Amino acid sequence: MRTSAALLTLENLSVRYGEVRAVEAVDLTVGVGEVVSILGANGAGKSSLLRAISGEAGHVDGRVSLRDVDLLKGPRYGVARRGVAHVMEGRRVIPTLSVIDNLLLAANASRRVSRGSVPGALEEMYAYFPRLRERQSQAAGLLSGGEQQMLAIGRALMAKPDLLLLDEPSMGLAPIMIEEIYDILRARDGILGECSVLLAEQSAAVALSVSDRAYVLSRGSVVFEGQASELDAGRVAAAYLQG
Repeated sequence: MRTSAALLTLENLSVRYGEVRAVEAVDLTVGVGEVVSILGANGAGKSSLLRAISGEAGHVDGRVSLRDVDLLKGPRYGVARRGVAHVMEGRRVIPTLSVIDNLLLAANASRRVSRGSVPGALEEMYAYFPRLRERQSQAAGLLSGGEQQMLAIGRALMAKPDLLLLDEPSMGLAPIMIEEIYDILRARDGILGECSVLLAEQSAAVALSVSDRAYVLSRGSVVFEGQASELDAGRVAAAYLQG
């Protein structure tokens, strides 16, 4: 973590879908250059919390501030323009487009990326994920699950975000692919070294290995939080399973 200055602040954030409350009165911060994990069992509210930040959730109450600007008060498309990139659960690459076209689409759609910087950003993505270079002409829908996850992360980073939201990046992947993806997060160099990360994961051990701090959710509420270096994955898992 480079600084304690807050990039993202959630205040009394609640999310509901009809009569169902998915997130209840959550307070959370992410500092500039910081990696923060949201841990919890399936259904704890992790994905709904990330969706609330990016404008994709149901009914949202509270405040979501990015550099003191309340994202809930502007249009949904304004969230991305202010520097938030969201890699949702399930990857959601465009299957009929090639790998390189998926990457270029994100860069060309972003107002934060100059045309002259696109080739350099593309090379950086290929340095992060050499498999994408090998498959750059291949349709994204033909990639393996792990390769699609790499592409989804690479596509988000092509927009040069200030805040990267990652929802369950390890889900459904082989251990070797999980390690490869998390090695990139551990390195924190290049574009990843210039942005903050809010990471939702069920696996406490893998998330804590790359994080500065962590929040544990149970039934939509924060039940535990602390510095990642001081937390034991087993105790964290027990905290949300008992919440």
